[in-house]
Amino acid sequence: MALAELYTQYNRVWIPDSEEVWQSAEITKDYKAGDRFLHVQLEDGTELHYPVDPSALPPLRNPDILVGENDLTALSYLHEPAVLHNLKVRFVESRLIYTYSGIILVAINPYKQLPIYGDAIIHAYSGQNMGDMDPHIFAVAEEAYKQMARNSKNQSIIVSGESGAGKTVSARYTMRYFATVSKSSSNAHVEDKVLASNPITEAVGNAKTTRNDNSSRFGKYTEISFDPSYRIIGANMRTYLLEKSRVVFQSENERNYHIFYQLCASAMQPEFKHLKLGSAEEFNYTRMGGSTTIEGVDDRANMIETQKTFALLGLKEDFQMDVFKTLAAILHLGNLEITAVGDERSSVNLEDNHLNVFCELLELNSDKMAQWLCHRKIITTSETVIKPMTKPQALNARDALAKKIYSHLFDFIVERINQALQFSGKQHTFIGVLDIYGFETFDVNSFEQFCINYANEKLQQQFNLHVFKLEQEEYMKEDIPWTLIDFYDNQPVIDLIEAKMGILELLDEECLLPHGTDENWLQKLYNNFVNKNTLFEKPRMSNTSFIIQHFADKFHLCASFFQDNPAPISPFSSTISIKSARPVLKSPNKQLRMTVGSKFRSSLSLLMETLNATTPHYVRCIKPNDEKQPFEFDSKRVAQQLRACGVLETIRISAQSYPSRWTYIEFFSRYSILMAQQELSFNDKKQICKIVLQRLIQDPNQYQFGRTKIFFRAGQVAYLEKLRSDKLRHACIVIQKSVRGWLQRRRFLRMKQAAVTIQQYCRGQRAVRQAITAQALKQTWAAIIIQKYCRGYLVRKLCQLIQVAAVTIQAYTRGFLARKKYRKMLEEHKAVILQKYARAWLARRRFQNIRRFVLNIQLSYRVQRLQKKIEEQSKENHGLLERLTNLASTHMNDLDTIQKLESELEKLAAQKRTYEEKGKKYKEDSEQKILKLESQIKELREQKETLEVKLQEKTEEMKEKMDDLTKQLFDDVRKEESQRMILEKNFQSQKQDYEKEIESLKGEIKVLREEKTQLQQQMQQEIAIQDDLKIEVGQLTKQVQKIPELQKEIELLQTQKLDVEKQAQSQKREMREKMSEVTKQLLESYDFEDVRSRLSTEDLEHLNEDGELWFAYEGLKKATRVLESHFQSQKENYEKEIEGLNLKVEHLSQDINHLQKLFREENDINDGIRLEVSRLTSENLVIPDLKQQVSELENQKLDLENRLQEQTAKLKEMSNRLHHEPEGDRTLRRTNEIQNEMDVKEKGRLNVITQEMEGLSNGLKQDEIQAEVKSKMKQETTRLTVENMDLEEELDMKDRIIKKLEDQIKTLTKTIEKGNEVSVSALSKEYIGMMEYKREDEERIVQNLILDLKPRGVVVNMIPGLPAHILFMCVRYADYLNDADMLKSFINVTIDGIKQAVKENSEDFEMLSFWLSNTYYFLNCLKQYSGEEEFMKYNTPRQNKNCLKHFDLSEYRQVLSDLAIRIYHQFILVMENNIQHMIVPGMLEYESLQGISGLKPTGFRKRSSSIDDTDTYTMTSILQQLSYFYSTMCQNGLDSELLKQAVKQLFFLIGAITLNSLLLRKDMCSCRKGMQIRCNISYLEEWLKDKNLQSSNAKETLEPLSQAAWLLQVKKITDDDAKEICEHCTSLSTVQIVKILNSYTPIDDFEKRVTPSFVRKVQAMLNNREDGPQLMLDTKYHFQVTFPFTPSPHDLEMIQVPSSFKLGFLTRV
Repeated sequence: MALAELYTQYNRVWIPDSEEVWQSAEITKDYKAGDRFLHVQLEDGTELHYPVDPSALPPLRNPDILVGENDLTALSYLHEPAVLHNLKVRFVESRLIYTYSGIILVAINPYKQLPIYGDAIIHAYSGQNMGDMDPHIFAVAEEAYKQMARNSKNQSIIVSGESGAGKTVSARYTMRYFATVSKSSSNAHVEDKVLASNPITEAVGNAKTTRNDNSSRFGKYTEISFDPSYRIIGANMRTYLLEKSRVVFQSENERNYHIFYQLCASAMQPEFKHLKLGSAEEFNYTRMGGSTTIEGVDDRANMIETQKTFALLGLKEDFQMDVFKTLAAILHLGNLEITAVGDERSSVNLEDNHLNVFCELLELNSDKMAQWLCHRKIITTSETVIKPMTKPQALNARDALAKKIYSHLFDFIVERINQALQFSGKQHTFIGVLDIYGFETFDVNSFEQFCINYANEKLQQQFNLHVFKLEQEEYMKEDIPWTLIDFYDNQPVIDLIEAKMGILELLDEECLLPHGTDENWLQKLYNNFVNKNTLFEKPRMSNTSFIIQHFADKFHLCASFFQDNPAPISPFSSTISIKSARPVLKSPNKQLRMTVGSKFRSSLSLLMETLNATTPHYVRCIKPNDEKQPFEFDSKRVAQQLRACGVLETIRISAQSYPSRWTYIEFFSRYSILMAQQELSFNDKKQICKIVLQRLIQDPNQYQFGRTKIFFRAGQVAYLEKLRSDKLRHACIVIQKSVRGWLQRRRFLRMKQAAVTIQQYCRGQRAVRQAITAQALKQTWAAIIIQKYCRGYLVRKLCQLIQVAAVTIQAYTRGFLARKKYRKMLEEHKAVILQKYARAWLARRRFQNIRRFVLNIQLSYRVQRLQKKIEEQSKENHGLLERLTNLASTHMNDLDTIQKLESELEKLAAQKRTYEEKGKKYKEDSEQKILKLESQIKELREQKETLEVKLQEKTEEMKEKMDDLTKQLFDDVRKEESQRMILEKNFQSQKQDYEKEIESLKGEIKVLREEKTQLQQQMQQEIAIQDDLKIEVGQLTKQVQKIPELQKEIELLQTQKLDVEKQAQSQKREMREKMSEVTKQLLESYDFEDVRSRLSTEDLEHLNEDGELWFAYEGLKKATRVLESHFQSQKENYEKEIEGLNLKVEHLSQDINHLQKLFREENDINDGIRLEVSRLTSENLVIPDLKQQVSELENQKLDLENRLQEQTAKLKEMSNRLHHEPEGDRTLRRTNEIQNEMDVKEKGRLNVITQEMEGLSNGLKQDEIQAEVKSKMKQETTRLTVENMDLEEELDMKDRIIKKLEDQIKTLTKTIEKGNEVSVSALSKEYIGMMEYKREDEERIVQNLILDLKPRGVVVNMIPGLPAHILFMCVRYADYLNDADMLKSFINVTIDGIKQAVKENSEDFEMLSFWLSNTYYFLNCLKQYSGEEEFMKYNTPRQNKNCLKHFDLSEYRQVLSDLAIRIYHQFILVMENNIQHMIVPGMLEYESLQGISGLKPTGFRKRSSSIDDTDTYTMTSILQQLSYFYSTMCQNGLDSELLKQAVKQLFFLIGAITLNSLLLRKDMCSCRKGMQIRCNISYLEEWLKDKNLQSSNAKETLEPLSQAAWLLQVKKITDDDAKEICEHCTSLSTVQIVKILNSYTPIDDFEKRVTPSFVRKVQAMLNNREDGPQLMLDTKYHFQVTFPFTPSPHDLEMIQVPSSFKLGFLTRV
């Protein structure tokens, strides 16, 4: 189709405009060939007749659907206004700063911080193809990194643009991307050092200009080196053309380099005081521009950051200080004053402070420095001449020296940075980042701008060659004929500058001459190039400048190059050195002769060689306006920069060939609507596309068919879009026509039906009126009466027939039911009679057995009591004998003492004086002892109070324990409570008695003071006592005579005991035999033959009437079955009772042990009592008092005996309750323990009191009475020990009784088992839920059960967590053995084995799922059987028997919990890795809904995925993967709560990745894509519902994605729409909502774009929200995992080990 044919009505064109560069206009009249005017209407409504040239018609405007594309080459019309408009729409309306233009990334500086550079964005672009995501600097960096890794070829990223366009920031972000995605493997953190080089180079090489606050004043090429694993190992930096003139001169509102201001801001810091700096306003080199500060920039903070980066690069403080000294010296040099001495000379004051500081900092001689600043040396072949300089010349020399010093310092810092970034080893590949200024032109241009534009000419040439190379490769790849295209070749301009006798060579030649001037050089240029080279011009009105025609624009230069391209400066520079750096800044003579131009030319050629050897990637930075306003678009400035940076040239080259390129699949999907039905019948889509194109576009030169793509000339895609929109519009009209016709037909049919209904009603009324007459009414009435009677007769007849049938059926049915009921009642009656007799017989047998059992127990108990009495009598006789011998010995001793006393009476008179002296001493001693006793009494009172407090605490504890008892045992609790109160009262009474005894002892101490005067009376009393003893000896002799009789009685009792035991054994045998006969009698007694034999013939005949005998026989069989089942249940009850009795016997044995301990403690107490009594008797001289104390102690002993009797009675009650109250033994055991505790407390108090009494009586002994009293007290203590022995014997008897009870229980169980002779198979072994293993088998268990076990094929046939249960059964075995080392070793080996299995299978989802489940079950088993009440309450009684007995494994539970969390995170990571690559293709790219394809032309950067790719992932792929995860987790028995948490994490990942990709893909932000996403979300919700996982909260994690899909579909026009968006999108942040609205892209013409005003309106409504600026969702976020406690329902006793586990060496216990 000819291009002129497209200039029809309603099409739009671009018209040049003086302000906006281009202005849009709509054609109001079709253009015809030969017309001189084009009738158009501007956007403001102005009608215009625009004059046109038929050979150069105004450029056409692209359809709105193509506006805002990611790639400019996707535009159908490729020209300057289309590019400018597309960039403006993306930048201003969509707030998108990046756009592709073929292989170029166009980056527009937004002058605002945007949330699109975080680590989440980096990870989102990592691994993605360049066309898959929105344009971004990270996409270019990823493409370079990917090509380097794929092809092992070096890459380079060329970032260019004018000052303020954002080159430095773009280069910094590319380096940051490489540092993030390619972390170094070493600990050196090379990537951090590479990034740290930026702040240093920016500090010493960037400055504020009128265009940019942080303008780079040098070019930089950074090579980032990578190892074979493509990790950063180092870097190298090359710099180009530092702007040295800025050191000594700045224009208005500009600054010097940042480092000078940072130093001045830190001048007051202690480490910088020796530099003698001040504020920036004090120095000439920093105040020249009149602007020493930058708004929002803290120079002091930046100085700290610079120092930190120096340190990070390993540059030490002494080096930093040398750099700062040099910089401070430059500032002081600028303040050095030079005075004129006449017209030919100048001088420097030697007292100048700045001169002295300068020389001090650089360690120079101030005299020589002052001399050479004002003189210069001229060296000729014959002599050397020193010539003075004028003041201007000296000032120029000073500034030249400052520039030279700073230039060398800059190079030196770069060199040290490179040394810090050096690496050991060989570089595999590198990526170079070139940050260089773009084409610049000012009103006054210097030598530096000339060099910059020269470098851009070289780069543009390299760019053009690369573009043609790529185009050629693309055409050759697609087998399309390659034709040469006319394009601008800038080689002539390059030759003009760098060729032999070019501008640079002539400049160098003039600079080397002794008297070279700008005028001479200009004259040479005019002579060589004016009128000879079209690219060189001489201004008409100037002889001091010239013009060069660059590819971008004309460049006007003033001839002041000699200041910027000098020959070597004066020789004093050779004496300047930097300490601890390079020795001297001088160079060899050959380098001294190099000018700046020649040096730059050589470095530029080296750079071009490097770039040509790499694969380049281009970033063109654009400055949208000169006012630095955010998102303001100045079309003039942007167009100027687009021309300068080569973007428009690239567009022009592309437009001359085939700029629009579609794959066959994309073309088919987009334009299938233009295809006929016959064309669609072909199977080959490629052939269909060819046929359709040949039909639609007649000119074959407008397109070319490649292998995989179709190439279109400019404008052809717009033409196809027009055809498509026309077809859609026509289809809409047809649909509207059909719908409107259908609506009208439906309305007509309704109206027709209504009219017919009305007509019918009217006609009926009219016919009724005509037909109603008297005759007709009579006939009608008569007919009705006849019908009534006839119908009544028929109905009555039918009703009677039905009634007869129903009655007959009811009679037979009721008879059948009555007979059936009678038979049932008869059977039940007979069964009840049989049960009555059987139960009565069983009850009698049971009663007889119990009675015999009780009689046996009573007999054994009585025998034991008799034996005990005999033993007591023998012990009493033995004690009497001992007492008699003691009395005889004391009688002899008393006779001796009487004789001694008679001899001593004679000496009493002489000893009276001595006694008086002793009395005095004794009195003093007794007073001291009284004081001690009073202090001890105070201590006793304090102890009494503490004991009372403890007693109260214990009583409170006992009350709390008693409250915990169950309601069923409430009566027992009350009894025990009353007993406890009685014990407390007894204890209080005993305490009071002890206090009274203490008071009596105090009185006795007073009495002892009077003992001295009563010695004679005591002697007489002793004589009387001896007489009494003689009487007692006589009585003892009488008792000795009775001993033989008692021995005979003991022998009789022993014989009776033996007889009783024999009788008990015989009774036991009889009981066993009778119990064995029980079952036989039960079966024989109900034998059918026996019953029949007992019945008479009459009874049989009576029973046989009406079949009753048969019914009786059946009833008897049922009765026997009932009896058998009853017997079986009774047997089971017996077994349960036996188990309960066994448990109770164990508890009784424990109680007996407690009682034995109690009696041992009582023995200890009695020993203490004996000591106490012996000491008290030595203190008391009066025997009656001693007897009273002994009687009190005997009373206490009796009380203890009573308590023991009460406890034995309680034991009997417990034994009686064993058959009836199996649950009560626990409470009885607790109450006995409480009583034992009370007894222990009482014993403790007795011990304390006896010890106090011992202390009181230590000083009250007398020699004369001590022997006799001791002998009598020994007799009392022996009697007490005998009584304690009796108590121990009683305990032994209790033990024997319990053992007998156990034996009888065992015999009963045996008899019951023997009696079960019905066909019952032998009982299987009873297991206790343990696995016996040996210590050396631990490694085999771990190897077979953990490391070698494969879950696939095994988990189907076993219970969930079987390996965990087996491991816990082994743990129980180690706990059962009470072997701590064995238990610790096994658990540690198990945990290490699980860790090893997880590590070896860290990417195997099934293994991770399997061991996560088993680790969880193992952890739950440790909790479930730990014995803790919070876990035991969920167990069955059988499971509670299996609790651990000896060890607390809570520490290992924590270790296992940490291990489970670790496995869970690895498990989630594997699932995420398996499903992550499916999410974007399945959720976003795949289009399952018919008729909503959203494909659009994608330009040069094609999407990596194709809609017709059979290998691509779909929504079905995601659902299948989720189902695989779910089924595997279920098969491995993963807990439902853990499964829900895993699914929730997966759904969060799906939602987050999909939403992140949507936010970064403008082509996906459309209404149709929102419908597709909503459909895919519904599939996920259906999957959740199907798997019954609605309670997992997984659906809520998809809420942000669901709201984003809704936002794409909702209307976005009015204020109400904005309000609705704000209310509905609560899960999306403000940044995300605005991003989606800005990225919204219509797919068809009938869709409308979101206006910027609407976006601003929504943004204003959302300002109140307090959400962060984060754009992306964190896909690495993990929800906190919780492991709920779920007790295992499986009993350990029932678990069996499969043979596939190869654990035959384990034995079930």
